Amino acid sequence: MVVRTPALAGRGGTLAWSRSSLLLQVFGVVGLMFLGAVLVTYLGTLPGLRRRFDLTAVGSNTLDERLAELVVKLPEPVLVEVFFRPFDYPLTRVGAQAQGRMSQLLHVARNQFPDQLKVREHDLADVAKVSVRMKELGLEEDNVVVVTRGKHKVVLRLLRDIARIDPGNPLVESEPTLEAFRGEEALGVALLRVSIEETPRIVFTVGHGERDLFDVEKPLGLGRLHSALVADGLRADRWDSSADPSVPSDVRVIAIVDPQQPFSSAELDVIERFVQDGGRLLVTTTGNAALFGQPGSPEALAARLGIGARAGFVAQPIPDGFGGWRMGIEQCGTIVVAGAGLDRRHPVTESLWRADERVGLPNARALVPEGIRPQNSVLVDLLRSPEASWRDLPQSGGRGDWRFDQRGEETGPFAVAMALAFPPVDSDFGSDSGSDSGSDSGSDSPSGAQSERRAARVIALGASDVLSNDILARNRDFVMNVFNWLAQRDYRLVIRPREVEQRVLDLANTSALTLLNVLAFGVLPGLCAVLGVVVAFARRR
Repeated sequence: MVVRTPALAGRGGTLAWSRSSLLLQVFGVVGLMFLGAVLVTYLGTLPGLRRRFDLTAVGSNTLDERLAELVVKLPEPVLVEVFFRPFDYPLTRVGAQAQGRMSQLLHVARNQFPDQLKVREHDLADVAKVSVRMKELGLEEDNVVVVTRGKHKVVLRLLRDIARIDPGNPLVESEPTLEAFRGEEALGVALLRVSIEETPRIVFTVGHGERDLFDVEKPLGLGRLHSALVADGLRADRWDSSADPSVPSDVRVIAIVDPQQPFSSAELDVIERFVQDGGRLLVTTTGNAALFGQPGSPEALAARLGIGARAGFVAQPIPDGFGGWRMGIEQCGTIVVAGAGLDRRHPVTESLWRADERVGLPNARALVPEGIRPQNSVLVDLLRSPEASWRDLPQSGGRGDWRFDQRGEETGPFAVAMALAFPPVDSDFGSDSGSDSGSDSGSDSPSGAQSERRAARVIALGASDVLSNDILARNRDFVMNVFNWLAQRDYRLVIRPREVEQRVLDLANTSALTLLNVLAFGVLPGLCAVLGVVVAFARRR
């Protein structure tokens, strides 16, 4: 018979209590550690307590100072959405490189400014979900970055706005390479544009047979242009100058596209006065041969501002596929401007020249300086036809034969698009423009149309078809640059691209491999052995 003494019972209770106490202490320590981690994390999110240190050699973990200043001054948080998918061969590798650098930039921006920038990367494999969002944003392509703030939106295309690609040469097995990465510059310009509260208004004249702004069915309509302008944050509608001769006070840009009947002298006076007061004007030549150059024509209006138009259409020979050139076909009337034909300094064409893009112009007329231009004005040839072009003069039927006649037709190049900038009447142009391209400051005051109008801006196009439904997709970049420059949304932020930080260990030409082997197989194991001996000796004592 076993009898438990009180002492033993008390001892067992003590052991049980000790175990429970230890268990509670462990849970208490774990809980305190968890609460401490939560507290530290929370304190790290507070702007006043958060501190970041970039120890990289080129500062790759922080934004450029100018871009960081823009982010800090944002009036409200901005959403950045990424729509990336792999490129097809041969752009697979270089496309992935550009995507990776942009994703890294956005990751740095989000970590540095979590309260101002929200970054959302869409998985394009989820077709249903992504398609809905792309439709909401009005996107027709992928590999873009969309910056939105409220109703303001800017779309950045990877291989145009963000990165410049050298296409390489497949004949010598030269792969495409990333020539320049301008992610910070593109992101900064986008933030500038979405941070402006205004929505510039553009009016297209009607009542003279102009092209229909809302026609999306006919090839020569402007319905797709209207959709593109609205999607880019502009407001576009009609203005019947014959019924309402005064220009609405909130109008930023007047567009005259291919009128078929003449304007009255009073209408031209009103439009000219609007421009002289600092307004903006887009005017295209007419396709009506009977109206061309006559009083009341768009050419007559352009001539008042110092821009003349020549009869006939600019043409160029077409390659025939056998190493030769063909003439006498209607396709010769569509010229293609690229490279040296794009002005490399003007805001309208600089990005096109940088991206090596092309602009196609069917039935384009030659433009020339003519008459007396406004005082202190700057006139720039935005687009110039190729050297091999000629001005095809109309024959007896009113159309040309698309063949070069050495006896009466002159050869190119010809200006087919011009940009004019000048100060409003009785003002100093030097205070509004600091470059030869007539690019005045991009910061507008939203306190009324008159205060927004600084230097007057005019663009004359020798071809109305550039804006039409059937060709807009190929000329979209040029057309949108035209309207953004006229609306004074040509924000420019120059940020020098930073080199990618690369740390390379030269194992072939130095003793680095020997040193690495010594460290890996000698020094580190030796340190571990010494530490083991020290620990063993300490335990024996």
